[in-house]
Amino acid sequence: MPGWLTALRDLIADASPLRRAMLALLVVLPFAALGAAWFWFNPAEYRVLYPKLSDRAGGEVLVALDQLDIPYRLSAEDGRIEVPAGAVHVARYRLAAQGLPRTDEALRAQAEDAPRFGASSQQEQQRLQRALEAELARSVQTLEPVEFARVHLALPKVSPFLRDATPATAAVLVRLQPGASLSPEQVATIQTLVAASVPRLARSDVQVFDPRGMQHSAAAAETVESPRMALERELAQRVRAVLAPWLGADRVTVQVTATLDDSETRRTVERVRNVTVGGQTRPLEKTVQTTVLPEGRLARLDAIVVLDFEATREVRLRATQLARQALGYTAARGDTLNVYVLPAAGQGQDAVEPPVADAAVPAQPEAAADVRPVSIPPLRAQDTPPAADPRLLGALALLLVLAGAAGWAWSRRRPAVAVAEAADDFDTLLDAARDQTLDNPRVTADVIKLWMRA
Repeated sequence: MPGWLTALRDLIADASPLRRAMLALLVVLPFAALGAAWFWFNPAEYRVLYPKLSDRAGGEVLVALDQLDIPYRLSAEDGRIEVPAGAVHVARYRLAAQGLPRTDEALRAQAEDAPRFGASSQQEQQRLQRALEAELARSVQTLEPVEFARVHLALPKVSPFLRDATPATAAVLVRLQPGASLSPEQVATIQTLVAASVPRLARSDVQVFDPRGMQHSAAAAETVESPRMALERELAQRVRAVLAPWLGADRVTVQVTATLDDSETRRTVERVRNVTVGGQTRPLEKTVQTTVLPEGRLARLDAIVVLDFEATREVRLRATQLARQALGYTAARGDTLNVYVLPAAGQGQDAVEPPVADAAVPAQPEAAADVRPVSIPPLRAQDTPPAADPRLLGALALLLVLAGAAGWAWSRRRPAVAVAEAADDFDTLLDAARDQTLDNPRVTADVIKLWMRA
């Protein structure tokens, strides 16, 4: 044995009990300090078992962890439950086997599913409403940014003695995931989901809030289009669909303005059929007819068609006719339709031709690059007959007189709407005669002189 070990043994043997205890402490204390330092710098890793539970559900989980001898700790910030990293999955499996944790909705559903005897119809209605609210909340929570949701429904009582039932309303409270946000499209989805699940609930009556009390809006996702705007857009598309294959989509501009009647009109007509018996007149039959004109009906239509090329008058007349048919033009309603032609390159603003009134005279368009040539070429300025021949204007004047007489005679037998259309046709012919007169004033003067001499 080495000499220093022998000396140490003799020292311990000759030492008093106090010195022996101090020597033992000197030997054990460094090892204890090293162990404590190791545990201090290498603490046990804890992981979150459940992020946040209600007081009732959290208490049930803590009692179960004590029974399972699984260490845990509570976070002072938000009350989350943490367990050692190696025991997370074991704790979850063993708690799930006991049906934990249970949410407040699950506890409420369990209580509501219990058999009830002697419950009133009002209590049953409230139970069904709470069940519907819970189902809607679970559906809203399936959205990716939503962590928690609550739905509150205000369902007024339906009574057969009320003519207009009070509409239902709803409020949705959502708590989002950390760092998440609801887009306007997702807000609109929540509103549509809730409104489609509840009778007499409009989407505009569903309000979405966050825990801070701020309301989420879906205005940015909605493209609100009034019935008037939708009608104007549809009518403009109809006119473009008719004119574009003929004239070209980039050469036609259509603008439609519709006037709708925003009030509901009721028209009641009472007819009494009288009969004379013995010199006395008595009512024999009484008929009451009520006509309801719905709200939002079309009251008037104003349309403008702009042709972005140097179109002849025949092309404008044909474009007017096609546009009238596409719009459902009604003269008795006060509808207006004007066709304008933009000035050609190098011409001033004064060169813009006047609008063409509503016409019914068919004509073929000029051959364009994107339109196949027609068999009958249109009438152009260089193709007009010589202006010096007065027989042309004489025949035209006679045609106008005959057309006016025929229109007057025909209007005596047609209803008001047909009279208005005949007047439009007559105005078209008169407009054409006026243009011929302005183009050939000398010939017109000669024809008038011949009439006066005759």
